[in-house]
Amino acid sequence: MGRFAVKGLLSRKLRTALTAIAIVLGVAMISGTYVLTDSIDQAFDRVFTAIREGSSAVITGKSAFDLSDGSGVTEPTFDEGLLEEVNALPAVAEAEGSVDSDATQIIGDDGKAIVSGGAPNIGFSIADGDSQFNPLTLLEGAWPGTDEIAIDKETAADNDFEVGETIGVQAEGPVVRMRLAGIFQFSSGLTIGGATLAGFDLPTAQRLFGKVGKLDEIALASKPDVSPAELVSQVEPILPPNTQVKTGEEQARADAAETDEFISFLQTFLLAFAGIALFVGSFVIANSLSITIAQRTREFATLRTIGATNRQILGSVLVEALVVGTVASVVGLFLGLLLAKGLFNLFDAVGFTLPNTGLVFEPRTIYVALAAGILVTVLASVYPGLRATGVPPIAAVREGASLPEEPLDAIRGNLLAVVLTVVGVAIGVFAISTTPGNTFVSILVAVFGLVVLLFGCALFPSRTLGALVSCGLEA
Repeated sequence: MGRFAVKGLLSRKLRTALTAIAIVLGVAMISGTYVLTDSIDQAFDRVFTAIREGSSAVITGKSAFDLSDGSGVTEPTFDEGLLEEVNALPAVAEAEGSVDSDATQIIGDDGKAIVSGGAPNIGFSIADGDSQFNPLTLLEGAWPGTDEIAIDKETAADNDFEVGETIGVQAEGPVVRMRLAGIFQFSSGLTIGGATLAGFDLPTAQRLFGKVGKLDEIALASKPDVSPAELVSQVEPILPPNTQVKTGEEQARADAAETDEFISFLQTFLLAFAGIALFVGSFVIANSLSITIAQRTREFATLRTIGATNRQILGSVLVEALVVGTVASVVGLFLGLLLAKGLFNLFDAVGFTLPNTGLVFEPRTIYVALAAGILVTVLASVYPGLRATGVPPIAAVREGASLPEEPLDAIRGNLLAVVLTVVGVAIGVFAISTTPGNTFVSILVAVFGLVVLLFGCALFPSRTLGALVSCGLEA
């Protein structure tokens, strides 16, 4: 029966290919979503790890309330006098204070702020360009001095800025004109997407950001015989109430927390559409198989007359679906790589450049994409397969033989269809009109409502649709 199923597929190449397209598209969306978000996640992780690479521990401000909700509120500053106290600890080899701002805009020659989609405009202090805490490499010019600025190479190249010219910058006050002292990049060669980066010496940065006498963080390097955990334990007793200390690795994870939330939302949002595509594809598969089986009624009846059992008939249909699902899923899996690449290019084109260190193809992507595509295809073939088992052997010698009637009678079918349709619409309205406080949940609820609605629409018997069409024509 396996060979019979495969031969049946080969004899209907066009219909098989058209059926497979629905699964290819759905699986490609799943694969592309995972590749895209995993690639972004890896790039951000490498950026934050590179930033904290020279730090054994980091002291930052500590808010009186939880800021893990992605509200954009920054941690409080603290007095720069803490730097001197930390430097005096026996476990500390080196310490460096810094300030930063995510609202430091570089002004272009046209007098407008340079922005790239939703990418941040980051400003920060560079206390010592040769420090082990500095993750940057100078490409041109020099590290900034008093009332000078250094910027990243991408911003410089995109706006034709050159070392020595005067450019505008704005943070917490009016636009200030500064000499461009240098151009830099991350030492690892990484980029942070479309963000603009502006570096200043510490006093200039404190003045620009409205943080004179304050620090946002202190990076610490421990002596060779002191572990990061030991360093943290020595620092904690001298910390003011509004500060906290973490190891470099812990701080890197904390830095990445907000981007992880964005990536998780993006992944769920795109996977929801992939799920819808697969779900709709399952209807295409079921409909295509139903048509094919209806055309093969006498073929199945002949198999029954020579001894084929219901299990074998059903098995042949499931084998066809398994073959189609497997081939389509493999094609969709690798098509997802092209889709992810295309999405990166699309984000670049609309000015929302994302960090990218290369496409990431995790084993999880393979398992989930293949499993989803194959399972959806096989499950969609079960109902048509069960109808095929109802073909009587006598149909082999009848002209115009057809499949048995639908298992649901008109009244029960219509009632179930109406209930599911109403419930699906109600769930969708609830998801759109209410705000549960979690966008994640809203998307999942809306997708579930759509699934229920599609089931309801699919269950309307053909005689009901025919009656509606007749009424419409008469009207």
